[in-house]
Amino acid sequence: MTDALPPRQPSAKDFVRPFVMTGGRTRASDATLRLETMVQTIADVHGGHLTFEHARIVEACLEPLSIAEIAAQLGTMLGVTMVLVSDLVAQDYLELSHNDPVEIELSTLTRMIDRVRAL
Repeated sequence: MTDALPPRQPSAKDFVRPFVMTGGRTRASDATLRLETMVQTIADVHGGHLTFEHARIVEACLEPLSIAEIAAQLGTMLGVTMVLVSDLVAQDYLELSHNDPVEIELSTLTRMIDRVRAL
């Protein structure tokens, strides 16, 4: 009979500081990025020299995701996610699809306002 060790609990030593992931940067180099910007991995990309966080984003974006969804899935802060996504776009690992907020239908905007008021 083997005595299995209980799963190890994460400790403070396991935590990677956000400034380490972004190289100390606090803003994305691409000022056009927004939380709702859709991001998708470019089909023929092979991430050989990516950091762990960059590789996770490339893998997560095989299907289009918004920057907010990426942050939620990976458990990273929005600002950190925006910096990392901006890096990957600049390196041609990801492509962007911007949604113009002016093109939102009036009925959709009205429902959003009603739901916010209901809160």
